Amino acid sequence: MRMIVERLLSPSYRIRVLNMGKFEPGEIVDGFRQRGAYIMEFPRDIDPELAIESFMASSYGPYVYVLKFPKGRLFLARHTTWVFEKKWPSPERYIARDESGLKRFLLKEASRKSMILMEVPAMLIWGVVWWLIWKYSREYPLATFLLFFLGFLLNDLAKVFEYFVLGYCKE
Repeated sequence: MRMIVERLLSPSYRIRVLNMGKFEPGEIVDGFRQRGAYIMEFPRDIDPELAIESFMASSYGPYVYVLKFPKGRLFLARHTTWVFEKKWPSPERYIARDESGLKRFLLKEASRKSMILMEVPAMLIWGVVWWLIWKYSREYPLATFLLFFLGFLLNDLAKVFEYFVLGYCKE
């Protein structure tokens, strides 16, 4: 049990998704490069899986950034420390268990087709959780009362399950 908790508390990768709709890529990309981060514009003309494999093979560090700009431009960055400025929007935070989880997450963010395929397991997980809630709330009326007060635990439980099944989850 201790190993499971350690793994949850110290994931291999920490991911930040920044929606940079109000910024131009030049200034942000230069800022990342000046801080020593490896940054790559995601190419739309090749297979998304191949582009992500290339990014992962040519970069290192546990901190990964997905930078979304207007007109569908997407940049991937990787560094050994945090890169952040106060004027940037607050990022969405994710954790990845291993390289395969990181790859799945990046595929989900980079390709709409992959995003749809990657969301199916998460939807199945939530579907099972809600089916169990529905089933037990009909048999045990007290369960509905307890779910009302302890419902936040279900969200955390689903995140842990996603973490182990998909390899990533929201922080």
